[in-house]
Amino acid sequence: MLSHELIRNYQLFSKYKGHSLEAFESILKASKRHILADIAKINDTLSLYQLPLIALDRQLVYPPDLTEKDLLNRMLPTLDDYLFQDERLDMIIIYIMMAKEFISINHLESLLRLSRNSVIADLNLVRDRVQAFQVTLAYNRQDGYFFEGEPLALRRLLESAVSSLLQVTSGPWVFSYLLHELGLPDQKKVMAATLEELSRENHLTFISEKLRDLIYFFCLLAHRPFSRNVRAEAVDTFPLASPAVETMVDQLLVNFPSLTEEKYLVQSRLLGCIQGDLELVFQQPIYDIMEEIINSVAVNTGLSITDTPELRQNLYSHLLPAYYRLYYDINLTNPLKEQIKQDYESLFYLVKRSLSPLEKQLGKSVNEDEVAYFTIHFGRWLQAPKKRPSNQLVALSVCPNGISSSLMLEATLKELFPQLQFIRIHQLDKIKLLDPASFDLIFSTVAFDCAKPVYVTQALMGPVEKMMLKKMVCDDFHLPLSEQFALDDLLSIIHKHTTITNKEGLVSDLSRYLIGNHLTIEKGGLGLLDLLTADFIRQADAVSDWQEAIRLAAQPLLEHQMIETSYIDGMIDSVNELGAYIVLAPKVAVPHAAPEKGTRQLGMSLLQLKEPVSFDLKQEGDPDKQVQLIFVLSAVDSSSHLKALQELSLILDDDEHIEQLIEAKNTEEIMSLISHMIEKGDESHD
Repeated sequence: MLSHELIRNYQLFSKYKGHSLEAFESILKASKRHILADIAKINDTLSLYQLPLIALDRQLVYPPDLTEKDLLNRMLPTLDDYLFQDERLDMIIIYIMMAKEFISINHLESLLRLSRNSVIADLNLVRDRVQAFQVTLAYNRQDGYFFEGEPLALRRLLESAVSSLLQVTSGPWVFSYLLHELGLPDQKKVMAATLEELSRENHLTFISEKLRDLIYFFCLLAHRPFSRNVRAEAVDTFPLASPAVETMVDQLLVNFPSLTEEKYLVQSRLLGCIQGDLELVFQQPIYDIMEEIINSVAVNTGLSITDTPELRQNLYSHLLPAYYRLYYDINLTNPLKEQIKQDYESLFYLVKRSLSPLEKQLGKSVNEDEVAYFTIHFGRWLQAPKKRPSNQLVALSVCPNGISSSLMLEATLKELFPQLQFIRIHQLDKIKLLDPASFDLIFSTVAFDCAKPVYVTQALMGPVEKMMLKKMVCDDFHLPLSEQFALDDLLSIIHKHTTITNKEGLVSDLSRYLIGNHLTIEKGGLGLLDLLTADFIRQADAVSDWQEAIRLAAQPLLEHQMIETSYIDGMIDSVNELGAYIVLAPKVAVPHAAPEKGTRQLGMSLLQLKEPVSFDLKQEGDPDKQVQLIFVLSAVDSSSHLKALQELSLILDDDEHIEQLIEAKNTEEIMSLISHMIEKGDESHD
């Protein structure tokens, strides 16, 4: 029987057709025996539906020219040869929520094709899961199983279950199976066509993946799953409302009148996935927040961001829907969150800190799923530009899942293929408008038909997948492969002369070495104690003004020839431009300038003042801008100083730490305090 895991493996076999079993061992982290067993199971199902089988030739895997969509479509509507696994909890929630009749364990046994004990175990898991939504799974002899909770809580639970189900490759087909079992008509295609037409008429663009989730959710809402005497809680306040979205919702209700009671919920959800456009969907308050965030990121990361129309358009496109999602507590799952936090730890922390203008406006914190998307966004813009060779092949980078994911995909591909020129596309229909002669190949996170070669990939890849993708493209386009040794050949040589005790780890490390694993901004480089030593700390009683404070604070860097005098002038110009943004915490300023202003070497210095100096350039009477600690940063690239700034930020989050540093008697005490604070911060951060 098939399962979502086997479907995922089949996708991988199709993506890397003709690759070795050893390569798939590394990607899937499974033994050869396990992979062969999976291939046998897939072939059993293919044979059942009289379809071509996966072939093996000299340990190379050759799947048939058949997509997983073709196979799953053959299995509808009953999915008879499909084994439900991780999707079962979502299925139970949707089924109970949508059922009009009495629901018993027997119904669920039939739905899931499980034993009674297995269903009871799943129901217990569902009971635990729905508590997070303030919902209870209940049972009585009249209604069977049902959910109890506030109207909006029930809707959020249903929305979450739909989105979670669609994260699984086979999710759309399982959804169709549920509708079949519930006896409900499948309106997905009609709903999708209607929303597409209305968005075009109203000149609106939506994030494709999030809109897909809403199409499925709206289809369920249209069947009025909730009791008639339970109405939706009015979501009748729309900050920064979009007239175009309001018009679109009114038009949608003409086509789906059963959604009328859900009007405000539908409107809030569409606002949460709208693609912000500075010309068509301009909101001045959002633009002002964006300005503050850009400045905050520049100050917190110690980097100068090249301010371009593209930067502003891309950030606005992401910020506008994020604002609505956060305002309405719309759940967002970022599947890349944990990997982003691991790969870009320091940048993630500094970007999170930089989102304070958004948090202040909303009156709530920005969750980590959203922070991860902002991290992807700024990870792209904080990279130093690289020179490109002439006469390049042109590749489209296609990711319809939003601006941030699109930026991450492009950054990944640029590192893998520096010899290619990339054009970023985040709407599939835009490809049809391009002259086919203007590009040579396509990298995409979704499969689609095109006359040009399409390589289906993902925004973040493991080292083995990077190597396989690079080899495949270089072979197809006869490009020189800088990694002269094939991974399989290397493994054969190593195996010939030694015993391999951890093949999986060896393959991963070799792939990382051969292909490189330094995409975008790295984990952060050197720590604070690596940059700031006692020789770079100055103490003074008082200075005449903030300009003198910066000059005195930068003196150790100048004396050690880490910066030029022009860099000090650049910092002063930057303060005049950014003003209060360089005051990262009460009584603490961290001035910096662009590397091209005169940095020679990575470094940091500190000036401690007994008497405060005012950085209150706008004369607002803000006591926090009476500064006594000035940390000067000399950054030479986009990443090597980020860990130091992360550690500094952790110190500055505690007002008591700041006061201790101000009161320290000498440089040795300052260094001792910083060392202790970093150690304490690391423990709490872990």
